[in-house]
Amino acid sequence: MYQQQWNNDHIYPGLDSPELEADMRASRHALEELASYMAGLDGVRGDDVALQDFLREVRLRARDIRHIGWNVAILAACRGSQDARDPQAKQLASRARALNADLFKTLAPVDDLMLALPEEEFAALMRDPLLGEEAYRLCHERRLQDQRLPVAAEQLVIGLGTDGLHAWGNLYNDLVGKIRLTIDGREMGLAEASNLLSSPVRALRLEAFDAISAGWEGEQETVAAILNALNGWRLELARQRGKTRVLDALDLSCHQSHIERATLDALMSETWRARWLGQRALGLMAARLGLDDLGPEDLFAPPPAASSREIPFEEAIELIADAFSRFDPEMGAFARMMAEQGWIDAAPTPNRRTGAYCTKFAAPVEPRVFVTYAGTMDNVITLAHELGHAWHNWVIRDLPMSQRSYPMTLAETASIFAETLVRSALFEQAQSPEDQLAIAWAEADGAATFLVNIPARFDFEQALVAERAQGYVPAERLKALTDEAWGRWYEGSLTRYHPMFWAAKAHFSIAGLGFYNYPYLFGYLFSLGVYQQLMSRKAAGEEGVAEAYRALLRDTGRMSAEDLVAKHLGQDIREAAFWQGSLAQVARAVERFEQLPA
Repeated sequence: MYQQQWNNDHIYPGLDSPELEADMRASRHALEELASYMAGLDGVRGDDVALQDFLREVRLRARDIRHIGWNVAILAACRGSQDARDPQAKQLASRARALNADLFKTLAPVDDLMLALPEEEFAALMRDPLLGEEAYRLCHERRLQDQRLPVAAEQLVIGLGTDGLHAWGNLYNDLVGKIRLTIDGREMGLAEASNLLSSPVRALRLEAFDAISAGWEGEQETVAAILNALNGWRLELARQRGKTRVLDALDLSCHQSHIERATLDALMSETWRARWLGQRALGLMAARLGLDDLGPEDLFAPPPAASSREIPFEEAIELIADAFSRFDPEMGAFARMMAEQGWIDAAPTPNRRTGAYCTKFAAPVEPRVFVTYAGTMDNVITLAHELGHAWHNWVIRDLPMSQRSYPMTLAETASIFAETLVRSALFEQAQSPEDQLAIAWAEADGAATFLVNIPARFDFEQALVAERAQGYVPAERLKALTDEAWGRWYEGSLTRYHPMFWAAKAHFSIAGLGFYNYPYLFGYLFSLGVYQQLMSRKAAGEEGVAEAYRALLRDTGRMSAEDLVAKHLGQDIREAAFWQGSLAQVARAVERFEQLPA
């Protein structure tokens, strides 16, 4: 049997281990020495050779500090996910954030120099093998050079963010661990309650939904304060930066996502035209469930003929590994290795955070997956999703750290590609109409989620940002904005909406990233395009298709999404035609679902 709790002992044997404390002390000392060394920057300006040597030394010194700060932060986050109320995890996370912030502050003068250098001088430095490892990242950031504040101001922003911006995101995570609910006579946390939304018993789904909503309603003023603080911070920072050129929130989000605004506009426009597909999927699901009043409590309902058998964790790993192996044997072996090594945390725990994610340590470069596994088909697909992220991280593990950082748009491509592999394999192997329905149901559910729910989140956040620019947005108004966004996208496919969704969905409260919604839609449709092209090539007998996919993943931290697609697929994602091709695949999936026997 596979263990279902993380084994991180070879990173550090505990949050208070002597090894961890020694590394933190050594990092602090190294940071002090780096700060002293940085005082020599002015002395090498204007001397190309001396500057190159200086920058190389800075990069080498910073690398080890960054690795330790990253590892300690991830270790604390892992423990905080298992128990959101663990005080030791909170303390360690705070120390790691402070170390990382101090490193960024120390390096701010170098960043300022690199972003402001004339193009010829910058290009010459990037020809150095070590410095050139960051060429793409720096070129990307140089596009916003006019948005940069003076060095002292940038350092102040970084310092204040630790106990300002990021503290609000941490407060939300604390709420997740704090809220306790009573459902079906049992007390539980939000993570366990969320799994009940997939119950085949509608009364239990409704009870869970109402309890979750009530739990968040009890904290609505706090969550409203969190959303107002996060968005207020971003708006004020954008105002301070925009002295010569004002960028709105979506411009900045596109920059973070490494896409052009034209790409986002094409994506959202084509999705708006195709929203009927998601609504159609919901209507078909309601008919299968025998419901004429589909509500938000039914959005995660299983198909009516679904087996009540729980899928053991070991079986889920084998299902996923087998599906991955059909495309790439190394990918399948990797999924098994993740379970064997104890790199997946899946067992329910008290005060567990909600949701699922994949993260990674910096040295050694190892991915970690977090899910709350209860044996449902939804859990299997979620596990496949996160293992897709993990495979992405594994494929690029030998690259320099700056090239292992990729935007959320491309991150979600790898995860949803993995989901598609699993769904396709399960549908082909289905032994009964009930099994086929279960997989087609998951595809229909995906259409509804990505073509309706995700765009509704996007619309809500746009409205929130616009209203926050005018002043504080109270909880009651946040409910109204949610209903308005859901009304535009769901229309009559639901009989009522989810007014507390703005509080219950953690993505709105992520401190370091606004608009963490459309990247899922991008990843969904982009991955379908990638899947269709690669599978067509594989079916035609072409060799090296799995290697081609790995090559695409390896470039995700080295070029924009537009350049990535042009290089690996020969297409232009700024054009509607690319997205229309993927949406045609969604239409076929919904049609297949509709044609299955009742």
